[in-house]
Amino acid sequence: MADWTWKQTVADAILEIVNSRHSLGFTLSEVYEFEGLIQTKFPNNNFVKQKIRQVLQQLRDLGFLTFSGDGNYQLNPSFSELEFEPLSDFRQFSNPTTKTVVRNIRLRNTLLAFDVKDRYQNICQVCRNTVELRQNSYAEAHHIRPLGTPHLGPDNEGNILVVCPNHHVMLDRGAISIDPESLLVKHIREAFEPRELLLADWHQLDRRSLDYYFETIYGKA
Repeated sequence: MADWTWKQTVADAILEIVNSRHSLGFTLSEVYEFEGLIQTKFPNNNFVKQKIRQVLQQLRDLGFLTFSGDGNYQLNPSFSELEFEPLSDFRQFSNPTTKTVVRNIRLRNTLLAFDVKDRYQNICQVCRNTVELRQNSYAEAHHIRPLGTPHLGPDNEGNILVVCPNHHVMLDRGAISIDPESLLVKHIREAFEPRELLLADWHQLDRRSLDYYFETIYGKA
C-alpha cells in the first residue's frame, strides 16, 4: 500500500490512544499495542515495529507530533488539521503549557489531503486565490468522488482538489462542471467565466473520478 496509508493508519492509532487517555502525551509502547491490527492491514510487511518507528519520524516531520525522548511523544495541538470538539463534562486533555477542554480530537482531512493542500500552498485550483489568515493561509480539500457511502471514492491524490471554501460548496452541490477531457471549469448558472483548472505537473487527476462527478453529482446534488 502507499506510504500515505501507513501514515494515516499510525495517525489513527495515535488519535485513538490520546482520545482514550484524555492526554496529548503517548508512548511508543502504546503505539506498539496496535501492531497486530496494523499487521492485518499490511500483511506483506514483516517488520511492523520498525515501520511504526519510521512513520512516527515522518509524522514528526509533518508537525503532527513532537518527540520528547525515551519513547515519549506528544500530539501537536497546533497542527492545522486537528479539530478539538468541545466537552460538556469538563474533562481535560493534559498539556504541559496549556489546558484545552475537549471531548475528542479528530483530523479534518486525511493526511494525504493535507499534503496535497500544502503542495499547492493553499491556492484554489478553480480561482487561483487563497484565504489569508492572521498567520497563514487556508484552503480545503475536495474529493471529486466523495469518500463516503454511497459514492465510495478513493483516497488518493488523483481524487483530490484544493479549493477555497466558496468553490468547495459549489462542487459539493454540483454547481460546477469539470470537463474530464479539457479540465475546463464552468458554473451551471454562468456565475463566473469558464476557466481551466489549475493543475501542477505532479498532479494527475483520476479520470474515473472526474467521469463519476460529471455523470452523478454535477447538476444533481
